[in-house]
Amino acid sequence: MKRTLLCLTVIALAGACKKDPATTTSPDGAGAGTGTGTSNGDPKTAGTTTTVPQEPDPPAIAEGRQQFMLGNFDKAKELLTPLTADLKSRQQLRASGLSAAWLALSVVDPVAEDAKEPAEYAVAMGEQTGDKELQVVAKLALGAYQLGVDDDKTAAGNFEAAYKLQTDGPNAGLALVLYGEAKVNMAFGGEEKEQLAHPEELDSAASTFIKAQRLAAEKPGNELIAARALTGLASVANYKKSPKEACNNATEAGKIFTAQKAGQPLMERVNAIIDDAKCPKVAS
Repeated sequence: MKRTLLCLTVIALAGACKKDPATTTSPDGAGAGTGTGTSNGDPKTAGTTTTVPQEPDPPAIAEGRQQFMLGNFDKAKELLTPLTADLKSRQQLRASGLSAAWLALSVVDPVAEDAKEPAEYAVAMGEQTGDKELQVVAKLALGAYQLGVDDDKTAAGNFEAAYKLQTDGPNAGLALVLYGEAKVNMAFGGEEKEQLAHPEELDSAASTFIKAQRLAAEKPGNELIAARALTGLASVANYKKSPKEACNNATEAGKIFTAQKAGQPLMERVNAIIDDAKCPKVAS
């Protein structure tokens, strides 16, 4: 199977990520800053304060997250782009950071560079507020951007740090799934990254996907995380020439995505594995 680079989930379509390693940033934002705000929503002003009252997170942020989880990336972008701009203009620190982070995760595929600015802004807001949930999602956003520009090792570090920062948080399962995907990328080398150079990374990825699957099973409402973990396990099995295991996991993932009415991008990635492993295709 010709390997294509990952963007947000395993088996992204060929050419999905526009890459520019020169723009890759180092992981940052793990610390809980003591500042209480920013003067104008610009991460460059980190350390300044604001007296603007902070409002509860608008429900649209949760809706944007859900659209991302469903694989409806265009819908998430359409919702979160104006929302992020509005929250930034009104100096809503946590809310604007969360919105920017989910926006970055939603736009990294097909053009990774589109995720850079919102991801870095989310990291800055995480530092400003010291909010742990925001710091987790900001690390996921920054890691997704890094994964998109082929800085797989740094991305893996951010995903792992995000999980460890809040192992029982609402996004712990997603952190594990993304960490597993980074490990799959790290298994390959060569100029086009299509040669299996570090097979041990596939084993590490598989164990991470299993952990994500088990975590999802413990918490109701995490079916989409379970399906993403199964997609990852199917991909690993396919790379390891275990078609039966690949088919079983991909088929199960497809059933969950269908039941959850997931977006076409997630079904396409499952069906790409099913086609390559030559198993019965799941209806999209």
